[in-house]
Amino acid sequence: QAKDNLRQEIPAGAGFEAVKRQAQKQWDKLFGTIEVEGATADQLTTLYSSMYRLYLYPNSGFEKVGSKYQYASPFSPMPSPDTPTHTGAKIVDGKVYVNNGFWDTYRTTWPAYSFLTPTQAGEMTDGFVQQYKDGGWTSRWSSPGYADLMTGTSSDVAFADAYVKGVGFDAKAAYEAALKNATVVPPSSGVGRKGMETSPFLGYTSTDTHEGLSWALEGYLNDYGIARMGQALHAKTGEKRYKEESEYFLNRARDYVNLFDSKAGFSQGRDEKGGWRVESSKYDPRVWGYDYTETNGWGYAFTAPQDSRGLANLYGGRSGLAEKLDEYFATPETASPEFVGSYGGVIHEMREARDVRMGMYGHSNQVAHHVNYMYDAAGQPWKTQRNVREVLSRLYVGSEIGQGYHGDEDNGEQSAWYLFSALGFYPLVMGSGEYAVGSPLFTKATVHLE
Repeated sequence: QAKDNLRQEIPAGAGFEAVKRQAQKQWDKLFGTIEVEGATADQLTTLYSSMYRLYLYPNSGFEKVGSKYQYASPFSPMPSPDTPTHTGAKIVDGKVYVNNGFWDTYRTTWPAYSFLTPTQAGEMTDGFVQQYKDGGWTSRWSSPGYADLMTGTSSDVAFADAYVKGVGFDAKAAYEAALKNATVVPPSSGVGRKGMETSPFLGYTSTDTHEGLSWALEGYLNDYGIARMGQALHAKTGEKRYKEESEYFLNRARDYVNLFDSKAGFSQGRDEKGGWRVESSKYDPRVWGYDYTETNGWGYAFTAPQDSRGLANLYGGRSGLAEKLDEYFATPETASPEFVGSYGGVIHEMREARDVRMGMYGHSNQVAHHVNYMYDAAGQPWKTQRNVREVLSRLYVGSEIGQGYHGDEDNGEQSAWYLFSALGFYPLVMGSGEYAVGSPLFTKATVHLE
């Protein structure tokens, strides 16, 4: 099979130069999707390197065997043990895609696929929905099978966002996979949402679940995506269930208010009886970990873009939201041992957030990537424009000396942030079908859409 794969991809007798030219042709076609004027050489390197990084993932996990596509399933139980010459995995018909961490990629990577290459985005979405058809779940983090990594079933909102933007795939199956994530207690830690035994009834994921607040806030984002996808499916099919379910999930998407401690002025963890993890008067948002994934209370202070007006109301209105954002960017991250919290020591995300020199804004990690654009929701878009331009000018430079990414460039996520922000708009509210306006970097940009 390996020899046949090679035969399919490279004709017999093709030399190195021919293979190189063919690869160059494929990349040039992709890079030609975006043309810009007024860019420096370094900016061009950054732009097209970002496109290159974006399209290194996800990976196809299938092979053409005879006249059909098949793969050795990492999602179903193995019918027999491996031997030195043959896999013991279940052989499944179809195309599967693997190697993607949706908590990292849902914010920018998947919207970029939907925008730049929607046909390919649809095929890749179907390739992940194939995991659900095969093993009963879509991976939270596919590596290539199910893995207990990171927070949230973020394929829910990623695929919903693609659907409302017109990307074609098996939408009903994708919706069912998301519905299962949002309503079923998972059989193992590597799939589904954690805390599901109680969270649908409490309205939040309690402190009994590790990083429960993050699980809750990411869950509300995904519930919003399911709601918007349900609305679109109802409009297309007329089936009553989609309308009813969309209303239910839209209500759940607003439950972030249950975790807002008005006395502390931040969202923090609650136990099953409703008590806060930390007494409000003693709460310090600079402390990392516990209920927060790879950040602190500041990092999750704005994680409700699906209902920015409601979030603003918690801070006293749009002006209050703007003031909270100002405080966020004015409060320095020190990477001090004093605030390491449950991590027990300084981790690289702390140092990287410190070195950004934009207060608590840790551009190195995905949880911060939408925050600059929240100034749009606060009615002060000039601050979005100012800050986005600063990030573009400082945190992606240095291609000549081998720099260019400030932190976790997970599956193209930092790269896709650059692409959107350089073009001047950003997918702030995933699932809405809308973009937030930023600050275009170039004199002129042309995107050749399908």
